[in-house]
Amino acid sequence: MSKTHFFRFKNSVAFLALGVVAFAGLWSGCAKQTLPKAEQEAEARRLYERADLNVRKIGEGEYSYEYINFHYLKAMDNIDRILTAYPDTEYARKIKHGDLKLGGFGLDYFRETILTQLGDMKEATESAVNCAIYLHTLPEANRQEARGAMAMVLETLCRLVRSDEALIFPVLPEDSLFARETIVRVITRYLQKDISLSLVQGAEPQDQPVLAAAYGEGMAVGGLKLDDLNEWASRYPTPEKRVQLGILRGMIEREGNIYRDTFDKAKKKREEDALRVAREKGVEPAKPKEEPVRYDVFAYARENFGSSLPPGAAALLAGFKALQGQLDEALAMVNGGPESATVSVISNYYEHLALTEKLTGKEALHRRSELSADGVARSQLKLVELLAQNAKYAEADRLEAAGIAEFPSYHDQFIRSRMRGVFYSRTELFYLTAKTIPSLGIKDPAVCAEVLLDWYLSPNRLQKGSSWGADQIIFKYFSMKREGRPISRKLLKG
Repeated sequence: MSKTHFFRFKNSVAFLALGVVAFAGLWSGCAKQTLPKAEQEAEARRLYERADLNVRKIGEGEYSYEYINFHYLKAMDNIDRILTAYPDTEYARKIKHGDLKLGGFGLDYFRETILTQLGDMKEATESAVNCAIYLHTLPEANRQEARGAMAMVLETLCRLVRSDEALIFPVLPEDSLFARETIVRVITRYLQKDISLSLVQGAEPQDQPVLAAAYGEGMAVGGLKLDDLNEWASRYPTPEKRVQLGILRGMIEREGNIYRDTFDKAKKKREEDALRVAREKGVEPAKPKEEPVRYDVFAYARENFGSSLPPGAAALLAGFKALQGQLDEALAMVNGGPESATVSVISNYYEHLALTEKLTGKEALHRRSELSADGVARSQLKLVELLAQNAKYAEADRLEAAGIAEFPSYHDQFIRSRMRGVFYSRTELFYLTAKTIPSLGIKDPAVCAEVLLDWYLSPNRLQKGSSWGADQIIFKYFSMKREGRPISRKLLKG
């Protein structure tokens, strides 16, 4: 640098420094006003009244939490300005002594609690997954439903290609393995196998078979060739053949989905519309390089488990038979096994009837099968979902109402089943409005989180208008007006 340029630079820095000092002086002069006493009192009063009016008039239920948050922060700024610029006024003294309120809230409570809650609420309305995260951590959430909602949150993050966020998502210590298993299963299906492979290989030895089974399941759903699946299972041998069971589960899911797709009118229409649009643009879809992988699930089971199938494998195969309409064989396979296997067979057989358009709503197999009350309720939940999925809404509504009356502990689950059927309809497209989910009679916020993500993850996801009901959902479950509301849902982790 030349001497001329150096001195110019040096002078510029000096002038900049002087400017900063001068500005600081002006600011310090503005902090405490030198107006006449009466004008200071008038301005302090004006600032307080504007702040109080904002809080009293802008409340929950009528305005978005983003809007409320903005105006409440401005209200607090007004209070802080009174203390900074007009500290000798009567209003400043009342603020310091705690004699003034904002919209009925004490100032300390407003600053430390209300504004913190509003920050959470605003964040919760920014996306469906954010909303679900907040709902499932509320103290009213049932533990099992909260666990299910957590799994759906992790699945959603992974499907949004945000697996890095899923991996650091805060969970309880007892849910750590379950969370990692969920992540591995999902990201393996969606072609992020390198990440899931590192999770399996980096796990503690006792956890590796669980994660390896989830990996094998995901790869089977994705259509990995049989030789590669067998090679993977050979790396993590266990006496109960946990990895082989995971692979079998994935194979059956893949084959079951292929079977279902042959009856899916909504999916066929989407594919036909996409093909028509492509051809109108002069684009002919590329043909696959090779045929999709198909599995003989019964042959795989015989090769890996022999003629005496373990209960888990028998239940999976029986469910697959029932889905294809082979009810008697399916029931024989699970005879003497756990009730959950029989419930699965009945539910899958009901799905077969739905796929073949034979479901009427008068089915009573679940009541003739000597199931416990819990088994009957779970079978009826599936029946409600399938009826709604086939647009048999009157029948679905009747069984939903009857189920709620007979099994009150399943109240929220019946509502969820009804809506899930609508979201996953095989016959009609569903449009969600801002009032759809908030208007449901769901009591447990974790179940509401599950319903929200049922919609978000469904292939028929459509909405009318610009909102999915974020502010209404939060107002219903996470309102500042609710007694015992935690200061911040983030503090629940502490």
